[in-house]
Amino acid sequence: MYCSIVPHHVTALFKPYFNPTIESTGSIGVGLVVEPRVTVCSDGDILIGEYHVGSARRVAETLGFRDKRIKIVTPLPVGVGYAVSAATAIAVSLALGSLRGYTVSRLLRLAHESEVLERTGLGDVLAISCGVGLAIRVNPGAPGVGLAECTQIPSKLFILSLIVKREYTGEFVKNYMARGLHEKAEPVILKITESLNFHTFAEEVLRFNIENRLIRDLIGESGESHILKTPGLVTAYGKKGLLIVIVESDRVEDALIHLSKLNYNILYLKPSSGGPQVEVV
Repeated sequence: MYCSIVPHHVTALFKPYFNPTIESTGSIGVGLVVEPRVTVCSDGDILIGEYHVGSARRVAETLGFRDKRIKIVTPLPVGVGYAVSAATAIAVSLALGSLRGYTVSRLLRLAHESEVLERTGLGDVLAISCGVGLAIRVNPGAPGVGLAECTQIPSKLFILSLIVKREYTGEFVKNYMARGLHEKAEPVILKITESLNFHTFAEEVLRFNIENRLIRDLIGESGESHILKTPGLVTAYGKKGLLIVIVESDRVEDALIHLSKLNYNILYLKPSSGGPQVEVV
């Protein structure tokens, strides 16, 4: 039996690139690679783990497991911004593809292609394949075609995520581009890419969100004001129906009390310490 263990990703800024091939289509951008992780195990007959129907089923069918029934519960909610579809596509690809004897690189590319075809993501597979802390997508495309750089985020920081609503990725990307945010984000992404520094990321992402009303549009003007008053606030940003708030660890209890007044479900995320893994059990 092969088991794959895969982190999630919450993008902060991105610019899509719809190139002539599926492998070269993707996005540049910045985001956080986080845990809890998806775990999928398969011996060819049974698949147990985390699952999202679109891209993961396409992966299974492409690998020749067309008649396999997959019924799995996810550790993080689908459709809010955790890149559950990308994480599960990678996990299913690695678990089933290893049974076929395929390489990890090939299976990561397959997960990326499935995400693009299902319109559930453009750069999450590339970021997750990098796999550590702050992921910066330098060139768009599938792993092995695109390029991502990763760096650990500073210790003693807590990543809190507030679940506000569900939103389809296609609609989110459409609205993001209609507002011209992809063009506005490009120079900010390039600045963060040049520095490869978490503090630059934290400062620029918060500024971008405030200037472009991303937090305000997600939770309202009073909600944005409340977020900016969070004890120990380091940075905050909105993605789809999710709000990420990073705080200093010595203020996390005060921050949780403060944020709980907004009445959203709050989940703690841990920075990922490594990329996707597959092992024989």
